[in-house]
Amino acid sequence: MNEPYYSFNTFLKTKFGKQKVRKIPINAGFECPNKDGTLSDQGCIFCDEYGSGPIKTYGLSIEDQIEHFIQAHPGIKYIAYYQAHTNTHAPRSVLKSKYSVIFSYPDIVGFFIGTRPDAIKSETFPLLEKLNKEIYFTIELGLQSIHEKSLKFLNRNHNYSHFLDVFRQLKRLQIDVVVHLIVGIPGETTGNMLETIKEMNRLQPAGIKFHLFHVLKNTPLFHLYQNQQFRLMSFEEYIDTMVCLLEHLDPSIVIHRLTGERERELFYKPAWALQKAETINAIKTRMKNSYTFQGKRLNELK
Repeated sequence: MNEPYYSFNTFLKTKFGKQKVRKIPINAGFECPNKDGTLSDQGCIFCDEYGSGPIKTYGLSIEDQIEHFIQAHPGIKYIAYYQAHTNTHAPRSVLKSKYSVIFSYPDIVGFFIGTRPDAIKSETFPLLEKLNKEIYFTIELGLQSIHEKSLKFLNRNHNYSHFLDVFRQLKRLQIDVVVHLIVGIPGETTGNMLETIKEMNRLQPAGIKFHLFHVLKNTPLFHLYQNQQFRLMSFEEYIDTMVCLLEHLDPSIVIHRLTGERERELFYKPAWALQKAETINAIKTRMKNSYTFQGKRLNELK
């Protein structure tokens, strides 16, 4: 491994060889139970109006979004990523109809679905199991933290036990799960974050997406920040923390993301987070210069 951590790019090269593969971010038209009144009408405090999904193709059909991306990036293979909002939050018939669209495109070789741990009904699992047999398939499951205080602060409206229940069911079906975690939640120490990493080592998800805790405009978090001005991580603090978390993370777990950012028109703070490439390069450089790597301090958490 040339990189000091097990990157998603490295994983893709192992799985698909020299063929270039890119993810197509898609808004499949789903709602979120934390926004539509099922659980709450407020949503998670960090979530923007697009549900973390694509902006430029907002309002287009699934087909048009796929074709727009393929035209812009021809001659490669693709992973369709149902990204916006909660992509299992609908009756089985609706899910089946929307999921089936991707099979009309022979160059789509993978299918990722983003969802919440409390939004997969029992009737949905057989459909997910079938998809897993038909294509390279992954569920991206938002957790953010194992700590109840943090989940309440974020207004997630689920707890860690909800996550464990659905994670174990997906694992029983041999479905890959990528877990989303937020780094730098106000009130969490490095020790708290390492407790979450220890749980990931125990559970062994297929991958993890790390997101920097950041503020987007016109979100509940934006208004909260305007009133309270709670502290956000500095660039150096984030690099230090990410290196520490990676050192303690099992090296078999794929790193799908090292930070979080959004389009400039939505982004508020911290300003340094808009420099995604610089942040990633700083983490790599720090690890290489320190002769460290993912899992180097794994035994310290056992």
